[in-house]
Amino acid sequence: MSTSYTFRVLDADGSVFGKGCFTYDGPPGDVDIAHLLGGAEGSRGPKLTAFWYHDSVVGTLSLKSLLSFNFTQGEQASPRFAINAWNVPESTHGLTAGTASPGQLGVTSAHRGNGGELSCQGRKLEFPKLAEATTVVEEGQTVIPVVDLVVVIDSSSSMKDEAETLSKVIGTAIDSAKTKCPSNLRAAYLGIEGTFSKTVFTTTVRNYLTQTAKADASLLKGRTRAQVTDEQRKQSGDVEEDAARAIEDIATHFDWRPGAVRNIFFLGDEPVEGGLSVTPGGQDQGDIEAANRAIEVARQTGTRVHMYMGTGKFSSDAAKHERIHKAIEAEYARVARETDGQFFASQDNLSAFQAMLEKVICGSKTDPRVTTTEFCCCQEYVEQLGETAVPR
Repeated sequence: MSTSYTFRVLDADGSVFGKGCFTYDGPPGDVDIAHLLGGAEGSRGPKLTAFWYHDSVVGTLSLKSLLSFNFTQGEQASPRFAINAWNVPESTHGLTAGTASPGQLGVTSAHRGNGGELSCQGRKLEFPKLAEATTVVEEGQTVIPVVDLVVVIDSSSSMKDEAETLSKVIGTAIDSAKTKCPSNLRAAYLGIEGTFSKTVFTTTVRNYLTQTAKADASLLKGRTRAQVTDEQRKQSGDVEEDAARAIEDIATHFDWRPGAVRNIFFLGDEPVEGGLSVTPGGQDQGDIEAANRAIEVARQTGTRVHMYMGTGKFSSDAAKHERIHKAIEAEYARVARETDGQFFASQDNLSAFQAMLEKVICGSKTDPRVTTTEFCCCQEYVEQLGETAVPR
């Protein structure tokens, strides 16, 4: 282990005129060093491994110029510091100064070089200070995530009255979120086996996936009207309400950008497999199993699914309507929760959608970079510009 100290020579007005450093073998703390040129007899204490001093009079002096050096500190002896460094054998440039202590500056008794003998300028030697490593903290860089958002709507007639309003509310929320921060968001608006005029939902899930994303139609889970019999339709077969199948297909076959954060936002008001069933609860085991499959695929593909529950009408009986509504709402919330998405219970709650979207699309900063550089007692340190004065 080695320890380094720095010291300064001050001008008569207290400004810095010269600076130096030294390094010795051993830990910091109590120390008593006496160094004579070349380690001559009379030297004691830890070995000096580096010494540098520079000012505009003497230039730069190194360990080989150090005729004598004394540094003592600790509880065993009075702290003191003195140096005698010259360009031997010429001795045309050099400095003799001391003895300095923590509370007392040392006198510069000899100071010769450019400008001749300048020992009468009143310059003083400071007691050394322990040199410490330099820590640099660089601010983290802003990372803007790539975010893909697919807004998909149940295109059945029960959603028609909400589609235009939702189109505007969600579009405004997305536009507002994008103004809050730099973003890289791509949004697509799709309807399940149908579209709504005067809205942003002008393309079906099937058409987008097969025509734009170039998916194989035979691999899609979503059903067409032709694939559903009249009997199935009576039981629970409105293909426009196949939310779970649409989530599976989009998660699997959408043309997600490389590295994008994947998000699906589903808007609906009925159970996720073909809408309301003829069962008393309006939602049956088939809906729950379809939701389970959608959740599994979303997890496998790293897709977050956000769910919006519209204001559907399920029965003229208020109690029955409330019971069915709560059951469907709970299943929507489960799909969102189990895919790390967010559930929205009504249009009034959509203000939270903008806040959620801002968190997703806004850039975050990487951790600051902390670099620690050990102190180097070297020629470069003592010759750094801006810290020493020119002779007067």
